[in-house]
Amino acid sequence: MYWPLTPREHEVALTIIRHAHPSPDEEDRATFTGVQQEAWDPPTMITPAQRVTWESNLAEAVVTNPCDCGSCPSIGMRPVTRVDDVARDDTGGQGDFANRIILDATVDGCMLLLFIDDDSPSYLELAPTSEGIYTEFPPPERILF
Repeated sequence: MYWPLTPREHEVALTIIRHAHPSPDEEDRATFTGVQQEAWDPPTMITPAQRVTWESNLAEAVVTNPCDCGSCPSIGMRPVTRVDDVARDDTGGQGDFANRIILDATVDGCMLLLFIDDDSPSYLELAPTSEGIYTEFPPPERILF
């Protein structure tokens, strides 16, 4: 089963696509140990053309996998043309993607991540960094980049 993104989910994902940068960035990576640096790829430069592609592909995304942890509103997404593709990852984990970029933002004591797999948004995650239950994504104007 799948359904359209809510207006808020769409606004948040769109705001992240337009303004966020990959995680970890150069500043974060500089603090990594040698082992950590080997495990993480260097940050990828994001081009305006990529952002346009991601924005266009967001219009084709549907919710396929809401998080069931009970403390966050995170959602898995797939292009509507791939909703039945069981190899397509929509949980932020492993999948059949060739290229993954994770865009990073913060809001109100939470990490806010958007996973882009092969140029399509695949997982919008609000990860609380403190106690609390979040039932919906915050308004885009509160997101920090």
